[in-house]
Amino acid sequence: MTLPPSTPLHPPTTPPSHPPAADLAAAMQGFQQQMGAAQQPQRVVPLQNIVTSEEVMASGVLGDEEVQKILIDMLPVEAQNPAELEATVRSPQFRQTLASLTNALQTENYNSIFANFSLDTSAGAAALAQGNNVEAFLQAIEAQARAAADAAGEGKSGDEKTGP
Repeated sequence: MTLPPSTPLHPPTTPPSHPPAADLAAAMQGFQQQMGAAQQPQRVVPLQNIVTSEEVMASGVLGDEEVQKILIDMLPVEAQNPAELEATVRSPQFRQTLASLTNALQTENYNSIFANFSLDTSAGAAALAQGNNVEAFLQAIEAQARAAADAAGEGKSGDEKTGP
């Protein structure tokens, strides 16, 4: 009795084709550039370049009576009026204060600044991860303002529901 010719358990495979060395080098270079870009911290724009007196005045925020009252109450007693508030926003000291805040945000103690303003760092987590604490600070302020506006809107809609 003769046995049939044996068949291999695994069919023969063709060797995998390898990309040319130039393609591998180009792919590695692209990967390194992507990794380098991801690890480079973002350029930080100082607060005094974002919150200029011209921008504040043009925004109309100082015309809002509620905002105006809050800010005027923070001024020294002898300067608690709308004209002094505007003068303060236009002053060199205002710009210097924003520059100091920018510098403080770029230190290891940025968390204490967020805490002093009752800001949630998670709102700016992506910017923090990239080393841009100023952007994270602004995102946290924006998130806090949005939450306050939403809460105020809910309060108003709740008042309407309880009306006659």
